Amino acid sequence: MRAFRKVLAVLFLMAGIVVCGVFAAERAGVPLGHIDRVLDTPAGHVASLACAAIAGLGILVVAIMTLAERPEITCVHPAGNPDIEVSLTALASAARRAAPGEDDVLIESVEGRVAGKGRDEVRLTVEVIAFTDQGLDALARRMQRRVETACEALLGTPGVVARIRFLPSKTTIVTKEV
Repeated sequence: MRAFRKVLAVLFLMAGIVVCGVFAAERAGVPLGHIDRVLDTPAGHVASLACAAIAGLGILVVAIMTLAERPEITCVHPAGNPDIEVSLTALASAARRAAPGEDDVLIESVEGRVAGKGRDEVRLTVEVIAFTDQGLDALARRMQRRVETACEALLGTPGVVARIRFLPSKTTIVTKEV
């Protein structure tokens, strides 16, 4: 999808440059000479209309995306109560404290997203570096249970889903000869 968007963005940019360049040159009274002869042909008419249509559609899409953009939700409403808000940073902090327990892990980051129609559900992703090579499945389940329990205790209601993602170890061993 990214490649398709990049192609469309380049196409929109090129069409916009052509349309704006020809329009500015005509308005400034610059003699277009060869460009006028090309634009007078049927293929020139089609090309100029296509460029204008692409530029117009691109402007329309950008305007709609700008007006329809929703602000990022940063608070959750426990039990759907709009009068109570708990920020995602508070939940991330609780998850960061609860995740390690007695396990030998390093919490790299905690990210959260509010979900649900009433903004009453939270999906947390905890990125962890484990200092063990065995039993990652059981370790992930224990950490997931601890994070969900701590966040639900903070909220006072269920509605937290934790995802544990293990990252590769970033430790480097440096040896120095003396």
